[in-house]
Amino acid sequence: MWIRQACAALAVSLLFGVPSQAGSLPEGFVYLKDYVPDIRQEIRYAGRKNFMRKRLPGYNAGECVLTEAAAKALGKVQNTAVSKGYSLVVFDCYRPQSAVDAMVAWVASGNGTDPAYFPNVSRSQLIRQGYIGAKSSHARGSTVDVGLDSLASARPPSEANRVCSRSDRGTIDFGTPFDCFDPASRTDSGAVSKTAQAYRRDLVALMRKGGFRNYPGEWWHFTLTKEPFPGRSFNFAIDRR
Repeated sequence: MWIRQACAALAVSLLFGVPSQAGSLPEGFVYLKDYVPDIRQEIRYAGRKNFMRKRLPGYNAGECVLTEAAAKALGKVQNTAVSKGYSLVVFDCYRPQSAVDAMVAWVASGNGTDPAYFPNVSRSQLIRQGYIGAKSSHARGSTVDVGLDSLASARPPSEANRVCSRSDRGTIDFGTPFDCFDPASRTDSGAVSKTAQAYRRDLVALMRKGGFRNYPGEWWHFTLTKEPFPGRSFNFAIDRR
């Protein structure tokens, strides 16, 4: 019996990772600020500024955690971005599977729309329409949600968003804010201004050059092409370093 229990425990640890002590990470994972401290972090799920309006499970600190490979690649992207007058801003990085599960349960427990996050899609349809996934690449540790800020003394003026009644302060205007669950957030959407379309192309080009591929349904979502854990999901908590 104990052999079966030990094997089961080992299987779980291999699938989800071993819970870390405060400030420690599983092998292969790092804190982004230790590699690229000049990238600004706006980790939305560690607070209330997100579509669920509460801190999600596993986000014990507003820290960007990534695989070491993804962090190094993002550092190269930042270097290129700075040379072009931009800086990266990250909204989400590694996402514990417990947070993914909480999102799924939240979708199933309600209806209606939200003008700030999903004005045209019912909450109950967010999974069916592809805006939230029961399995997330974020749980593999090499996916990042990212925007750009201008390094110029004056940020380009923002245009009024046609959908989602909010904006991402401290970033340039991509036509929709991060986590705006609407067709206008598709990377190639023509529903946003020409300026916003150009910013999206710039971001995709920067990230592609650094080895990241874009998810076409969300202009902010990128995954490292050569991710080290393509078949695994992790569930360790994010603690303050």
